[in-house]
Amino acid sequence: MSGVSVDGAAVAVVTAESAEAVAPPVPDRPTGWWRAWRDRFGLAEVCGTLGALAGFAAGYAQAGSLLAAAALATIGEAIGFYGCIAAKTGSAARRATAHLGGWRRLAAGAWHAVREQLASCAVAETVDGFLIRPGCMVGAAWLLRALPGGVWIGFVVGKAAADVAWYALEASARRGVRIVRQGVTARPVRDHGQVPA
Repeated sequence: MSGVSVDGAAVAVVTAESAEAVAPPVPDRPTGWWRAWRDRFGLAEVCGTLGALAGFAAGYAQAGSLLAAAALATIGEAIGFYGCIAAKTGSAARRATAHLGGWRRLAAGAWHAVREQLASCAVAETVDGFLIRPGCMVGAAWLLRALPGGVWIGFVVGKAAADVAWYALEASARRGVRIVRQGVTARPVRDHGQVPA
């Protein structure tokens, strides 16, 4: 053997390092999903919940009506939630368009905000704000009104049910926006040159 020596430990290390370098890291799905939701909606959800609580309390205390309370809770939640979303989206658009100036920056910032946040939230909010959220809050508060504190328990249950519906609609709309942005079609494209006559 003329001078060729192989160190088994060195080969194993190089092989493991190259396998790690080639294979992309696999993100932890539940943790990644939770972190993405928290970063995008966490603070907005807190602000929206506080607005909904204030609106429900004001409506129920002033009018004694569950319909008025649910309507004011929906308005208060929209103000708190979208106020926070608007501030975060405006800040992100400002950073993304820092290289532009004047009207071009304003137009690009508006387009950035629509594409990144509003396109997916608009569909969910349209259905949610007029139908799902007030209906869930009124229905749950009315059904649980006989219990001690049942109106408030119903408010919490109704808000939670409406939030689940809203996030399901938003996720579906966001997926649709992503598909449209990537230019993916739903129908398979046939290669007519390969189809026998």
